[in-house]
Amino acid sequence: MRFFAIALLIAAVAFAVSPRDIIVNEIMYDSPESGADNEWIELLNMTGSPITLDSMWTLTDGEGTYRFECITIDAGGYLIIKVNENPSTPFPFEPDVDASGRGIILNNTSDEAIILYDGMVVDSVTYFSSWGARGDGSTLERVSPLGPSNSPENWLPSEVEGGTPWLENSVYDTSIDFPPVVGGLFHTPEFPTPTDDVVVTARIVDDGEITKALLFYAIDFGEPDSTALSPTSPGAIIWNGTIPANPAGATVRYHAVVEDDAGQTDTTQISAFFVTSGDTIDGDIVINEIMYDPATPRSDNYFEYIEFYNRGTASVYMSGWFIKDDLEYNTFQIPLGGVVVAPGEFLVVAKNADSIETAYGITGVIGGVPFNLNNTGDAVRLYNADGDLVDFVYYTNRAPWPTEPNNGGPSLELIDPSMDNALPESWGISEGQGSPGAPNTATVIAERSARPESVELLRIAPNPFNSTARIEAIVPSDCEARIAVFSIDGRFVGEVFSGELSAGLHEFPLAMTDSASGMFLVRMEFGGEFVVRKALLVK
Repeated sequence: MRFFAIALLIAAVAFAVSPRDIIVNEIMYDSPESGADNEWIELLNMTGSPITLDSMWTLTDGEGTYRFECITIDAGGYLIIKVNENPSTPFPFEPDVDASGRGIILNNTSDEAIILYDGMVVDSVTYFSSWGARGDGSTLERVSPLGPSNSPENWLPSEVEGGTPWLENSVYDTSIDFPPVVGGLFHTPEFPTPTDDVVVTARIVDDGEITKALLFYAIDFGEPDSTALSPTSPGAIIWNGTIPANPAGATVRYHAVVEDDAGQTDTTQISAFFVTSGDTIDGDIVINEIMYDPATPRSDNYFEYIEFYNRGTASVYMSGWFIKDDLEYNTFQIPLGGVVVAPGEFLVVAKNADSIETAYGITGVIGGVPFNLNNTGDAVRLYNADGDLVDFVYYTNRAPWPTEPNNGGPSLELIDPSMDNALPESWGISEGQGSPGAPNTATVIAERSARPESVELLRIAPNPFNSTARIEAIVPSDCEARIAVFSIDGRFVGEVFSGELSAGLHEFPLAMTDSASGMFLVRMEFGGEFVVRKALLVK
């Protein structure tokens, strides 16, 4: 590391990590060697204090990631990180950090360099080859450290072959007056109630002075109001504004507008939040319909969908919730910003929203699901924004599940939203090609010729429950039986009953005073068969 000689750009302060404390200052993404490139990234400490990059700090290009070990950047100092090298051409100098082999390979057409602290983006640059430095020996240099990170006007090819590692950039110029940049909006609390004022936080960067920063907000498409955004401290780039409390059920949309001393402005996109009643129950959202094998010529990529239904009495804010199949890495997050499902309403997600909306004449489908549902059997799992399992279904194309959806085109439909959707007998088949975004058409259970008369787990009550509940089961004949509880990932939790049962109705106490809140599986084995029901423990 070296120390750069120009005056520090920010006065010395007590150190606490904030956005742009460290910036990406120079990038060698397309070196002149043939084959692999000798690639490196230069960071610049913008503060008046040394900063130690420990394991809380990471560098990524969106694919590979390097976690720092422990290295300090002096106040106003530089750090050079090698991210890739050409095995046949020596690296031109000894870098401060060797991050090669960690999957960070800077693309020659476009890529990104992101520096994070504990998951918070400190600086992020997305460059394009049109900005310059395309294999001619030059690097891509930031013009002004105070200018925006993602403006092409603030990046130029170096005037020195090989760039200026550990030195002031050859294109350095702070006389350019860049427009302000406002972004990074988020609100706290994430799920406000009618008694909560909401604090909106924005990141505002300018190379001059911000003369106006306003937070505009509107309730349910009403007339907008505004309030001032204020810096958290003098010279800070983090600004806050407060939206007063609103009634339950209100959807609040907001955006920020800033202006600098040169009259240049910037505006954010609209964000939103939903005011909950405070007693919203995630468990009111159920998996209600699954189209896993559309009929030919409709393809899986364009016509698969999953429908969720709110069977409760309160609206549920589903932004940030997650959907998975039976593989952990197949994950889809419902977009942030105002996805609210009112009582009695539906939410449809699909791989291709346009195809579903056109085929069924509906709107509001959320697209972008990155995985297909398996035609022979799969899982649909729904998690809330905190990662808690809300609902799940494991279906197959074999009896006792309805077999008609197997390459036949009808969807699986829950017969009634109050039924346990973990059980195959709770599902029927749709009329026609399904009914996304509308009441289910299955009103009777499809023929289950392969299912014998057998044991039934009638119910777990109450469900959800707090520590204790009761299990009701009916058995068709005298036989040995066992009831046990498992965690959602299959770990054995405890045994409820083991012994002989006579034909008829039986009730068993369920006590889980020592278990933490979560979703559990109650499994009953009887005569070589087994049935499973879900139980939600809430403490």
